[in-house]
Amino acid sequence: MNRRQLLKQLAMAGTAALILPSCISDPKKVSIALNNLSVTGNDEELLALLAETLIPETDTPGARTVKAHLFTLVMVDDCMDTESKEKFVKGMKAFDENCKKISGTSFTDASPGERSSLVAQIEKGDGVAEDVKTFYHIARGYIISGYTSSEFFLTKIKPYQLIPGPHFQGCAPVSTNPA
Repeated sequence: MNRRQLLKQLAMAGTAALILPSCISDPKKVSIALNNLSVTGNDEELLALLAETLIPETDTPGARTVKAHLFTLVMVDDCMDTESKEKFVKGMKAFDENCKKISGTSFTDASPGERSSLVAQIEKGDGVAEDVKTFYHIARGYIISGYTSSEFFLTKIKPYQLIPGPHFQGCAPVSTNPA
């Protein structure tokens, strides 16, 4: 074997080593970078469907459209302690299984009407595991918070005012009629 062939083969092997991991990787990844939370793309989809169920899209964008589910993941990742994060992830993993027990179908495979009834049953808390309740209440709170702090909500639904209330008018004429 001469030196040229060896260098060609090494270059091809190096290129293959760089390209191969991108060909084999899981296509369903989380769309945002999380530092401390280990969730999959399927978990993100479950959370997005829950957001869509809680605040559905009508003539205005829903919670999924304004990415309230991603806000939820970031808040859990950045603002919760390790024990609470573990409970959240454990509850998220058990959420789909609990939905299968209640209705016979997973939350992600259910129709929008079935998802609404599943959420109503989880709200009641009948036959729901404690981890699932913890996950649901944390996710619900952050989804609502994410939606109400989104750019769409603060510009179109309830425009944000830096100083709420009536505005002070310093140079206004005083009425001469006593009240």
